[in-house]
Amino acid sequence: MILSEKEIQHFKHPIAVPGMGVSMQEKLKEARVLVVGAGGLGSPVVQYLSASGVGVIGIADYGVINDEDMHRQPIYQMQDIRKHKAKMAASRLWAVNPYTKHYPILMQVKPETIGMMLVGFDLVIDCSQHAPTHLVVNDACLVHNKPYIIGEVHNWVAWFGGFNMPHPDGSTAASYRCALPITEDYRNFDAGAIGATHGATGMQIVCEVVKYLMGVQDGIAGKLYGIDYLHNTTQVHTLQPDMALLENIRTAGILTAEEYGLEIVPDVED
Repeated sequence: MILSEKEIQHFKHPIAVPGMGVSMQEKLKEARVLVVGAGGLGSPVVQYLSASGVGVIGIADYGVINDEDMHRQPIYQMQDIRKHKAKMAASRLWAVNPYTKHYPILMQVKPETIGMMLVGFDLVIDCSQHAPTHLVVNDACLVHNKPYIIGEVHNWVAWFGGFNMPHPDGSTAASYRCALPITEDYRNFDAGAIGATHGATGMQIVCEVVKYLMGVQDGIAGKLYGIDYLHNTTQVHTLQPDMALLENIRTAGILTAEEYGLEIVPDVED
């Protein structure tokens, strides 16, 4: 038995859901997920991953909490302002679910660190909403053969997709780079950010992650979801792998920060 009696009591309601049971809750307990970014999108993702009972959650974020971001990062409190997101997120999550291990990683995702950060994790969720970081995560996950999810929220519009995830028929999975023509259609860089759209997208991502970890076949693998919250519409795109592109990425390996257009920030002094 992987779950303790206290954990079975804690998770008795999800365990009671048809198709879940103790065995599926134990699958979540065994999962190790790395979340990149603990801001507007990452906050609800880590909250609901933890609440769902995912066993190990790495929280990679070198940034601090700002007052103007609180409307879309409700995991934090006013007394947390100017403290490190990753550390405060881990603290808040433990207070709700002490059965999950929450590891704050106070470093930037960059070519020199990404390989080390991926060690031991089964799945990566990139919530950085930062294109150069997406590319670093994409290439590293392909090189190290890690499944990953990337998402973004822009005002009323959002998208997220499942990349390098095994298909039931054994066919090759697409990468984020394969989906760039689709994701560009969902980018809206007008000023402003809405808290509720970040929260709604984060919870949808976690719902798909839970299904993926449980082994549900018809889920996020090989799909990209585009959401327009203002008009309440969702498009589901089936991702097509670019075989030549995938081979080139694996051959070239992880590139330099300059090639990614990634600005390197100083290491966090904790």
